[in-house]
Amino acid sequence: MSVTLKDIAQATGYSINTVSRALRDDRRISDEAKEKIHGEAKRLRYIPNAIASAMRSVHTKSIGVVTADSANPFFSEVNKGIEAMAEKAGCHILVGSTEESLTREKNLVNLFLSRMVDGLVVMPVSDTSEEHLELYRSLPVPFIFAGRHLEGFDDHCILHDDVTGEKEVVRHLFSHGHRQILILTGPEQVSNTQDRLQGVREAFREAGVPLEESSIWATNGHAEEGYAAVNQALNKGLPFTAITCFNDLVAMGALKSLSENGLSCPRQVEVVGYDNLYMSQFMQPALTTVDVPKFRLGYTAMDRLVCHIKNPSAAYEKVMMPTRLVFRESTRGGKY
Repeated sequence: MSVTLKDIAQATGYSINTVSRALRDDRRISDEAKEKIHGEAKRLRYIPNAIASAMRSVHTKSIGVVTADSANPFFSEVNKGIEAMAEKAGCHILVGSTEESLTREKNLVNLFLSRMVDGLVVMPVSDTSEEHLELYRSLPVPFIFAGRHLEGFDDHCILHDDVTGEKEVVRHLFSHGHRQILILTGPEQVSNTQDRLQGVREAFREAGVPLEESSIWATNGHAEEGYAAVNQALNKGLPFTAITCFNDLVAMGALKSLSENGLSCPRQVEVVGYDNLYMSQFMQPALTTVDVPKFRLGYTAMDRLVCHIKNPSAAYEKVMMPTRLVFRESTRGGKY
């Protein structure tokens, strides 16, 4: 039986992707790893599969898209941009959702690689474990992160400025006299959650306003958790006159809770969402939110990926897109 890359991977402790790249003398693989892998390949008398190598050198015109949360319309709007650029480039896409699971993300990446995709657009789970980082270090195809970042891969990211976006929200609420703000954050394993919370903390610090940790409530980013969080905060007697939400879905749940508890929005409690989903303008009241360029985010991510597929030696570059605060009925309006 012939020796495979899997055999070498098991013997050396490296991933199959790392083994493959080391045997092709990829400059991003350390000399130490190359020496170990080449030595084991020689010991096992590994013979490269010329047919498979030839197949790999031919573009399949297929792109793997690893999206994050199938229940959130945000990602479908990003995917529209990805699809538009893919069609323009003559590519077709394969789409799978992680549902914010690290295991599902790894499985989808490997599944798409087995389908011989030319590249990947990924909305990654924020995990800094060596195993997760190695998954991307060892990828044999170009890849772009859309809307999220991962430690050590900033130059692969197409992002929207969540730190500044959330600072704008808090500054606006401060300008209306609010000091007791309920902060509904998102999933811990999502980089957007970390960035938006950083924006909150910076805005409080710059204004010299103390931030009570008891006012920060975690959610999974869905409407039912926004609803439950506001109900629980009210039941605990937590004082607040405004709510800033991780996204528009969480804000939808928050608005429902306020209504059921007899609190008028925006007269008694102002509410701000994030993402500017299409549905946000039809909420009652219409939702003030932070606009994220969703279509352009997906389109740009796919455009950059196509460039790297055509020219694998091209340097990667981080792109940061601006956000803007959109005023509607859930706040009292007026820029600070």
